[in-house]
Amino acid sequence: MFTEDEYYDETFNDLQLSNEELSSVRFYDCTFKNCDFGEAAFKGCKFSGCAFESSNLNFIKITDSEFSQCTFVKSKVVGVNWTEADWPRTAGRGMLSFDQCTVSHSTFIGLKLPHCTMTECMAKNVDFREADLTGIDLGGTDLSESLFGDTILTGANFSRASNYAINPTQNRIQKAKFTLPEATSLLYHMDIEIVDG
Repeated sequence: MFTEDEYYDETFNDLQLSNEELSSVRFYDCTFKNCDFGEAAFKGCKFSGCAFESSNLNFIKITDSEFSQCTFVKSKVVGVNWTEADWPRTAGRGMLSFDQCTVSHSTFIGLKLPHCTMTECMAKNVDFREADLTGIDLGGTDLSESLFGDTILTGANFSRASNYAINPTQNRIQKAKFTLPEATSLLYHMDIEIVDG
């Protein structure tokens, strides 16, 4: 499918690459629309400034691949182990952005992804433990069964987010934003009794 090693400013429509393998291909400022990458394997690839729109990336393998300033819109990105990617030692701002996506059953353990975005998403059973998510925007996202532990959430935006279970004593949530009534869930982990007024 891809005959060149590098692609710049191209738009790819309706690609059917499920279960395919891409190796050492680099994409710069490219857009992928209505593409099917389900269970594809990316090995040593690079995506810089790329956008994935209305695409299927469920269960992709991203071994040693780099994602920098990439956006995912109205896409399925389920079951991805993001720890297998090649991340720079110094994390940039907003390396990943998800908007109206399904990102359930994915893993971000220990990654440094400050100021990334995951808005209006379904993020069920996502593992955020030990990650640096300073300034992350999780507005309007459903975080059912997602895991937070030793996670840096300083300045995070949880406005309109729902179904999260975050222990304030085991995560850094200074200056984070929450909305009621969901914010009351922060009290569940504290040794207190809540009584009706």
